[in-house]
Amino acid sequence: MSARRLLGLLVACCVLAAIAVPLLAHADTLDDGVRRIALQLQCPVCEGQNAADSPSGLATDMRRVIRTKLAAGESDQQILDEFVASYGDSILTEPPKRGISLGVWLGPALGVALGALVLGVLLRTWRRSPGFKPAPVASVDPDVADELHRFREEFGR
Repeated sequence: MSARRLLGLLVACCVLAAIAVPLLAHADTLDDGVRRIALQLQCPVCEGQNAADSPSGLATDMRRVIRTKLAAGESDQQILDEFVASYGDSILTEPPKRGISLGVWLGPALGVALGALVLGVLLRTWRRSPGFKPAPVASVDPDVADELHRFREEFGR
């Protein structure tokens, strides 16, 4: 191979690299954006998985839609708002804290507070009450008392 040919091949490789690097960098930022948004969305098919990690076809379609919208210049919030408009708040991995979702967020805290209150009242009541006093024993029927006495003598109890 001649030096001239080798130099031409080297120049061609440099030109291709100069063209490919910005395209790859754009693809990486686009992939990062798709993953960032897909992590905020639940997969409607796979329970408990986000759209970024789900292998389902619907999650793949969601990622494709996100990629298209990001390439068109839409913001993350616009894309999320469109998915919420289509699927409702349940599509979000962290739904907003309002309406019925507020109960999901506040329910456990209210349950713990109510339990602590009940426990406090019970402990306070137990501390104030006098010691346990057994109920007075009613008088026993004389026939039953005789039978009990014979039983104790016979079995030694």
